[in-house]
Amino acid sequence: MKRLKVIGGFCYVISFFFAATLFLNINIGLTHTFVLYIFLSLGLIGFLLNLITYSKDKYGNPLSNLIYWLGSFFVFAGLVFKMLLFPFNLSIILIGAVLLFISLFIKRRAKSEDDDILDQL
Repeated sequence: MKRLKVIGGFCYVISFFFAATLFLNINIGLTHTFVLYIFLSLGLIGFLLNLITYSKDKYGNPLSNLIYWLGSFFVFAGLVFKMLLFPFNLSIILIGAVLLFISLFIKRRAKSEDDDILDQL
């Protein structure tokens, strides 16, 4: 499972490299359409591998994780909409960014009954 998580991370890094080349109109010797397909496929593979390999610990807050993953999905979908020139792409990206921002303020660690004061620090 750990190898799949590493592969998913590499897919994300490569995907966002190609996304940057698309947004900044940098010519890397590949056609625009080919770079777009690489971005879409690697981004989707990275997203799915990270969802599959997500390890739920006993202290995690499922609401925080759900909101974070929904925000990530909306940002990715908004970027795809922007590259394919579909309408409402900026609105979708903003919805995802707001969800990601909200997920930062939800407590990630649920309070346990057997926690001491020092364990909460």
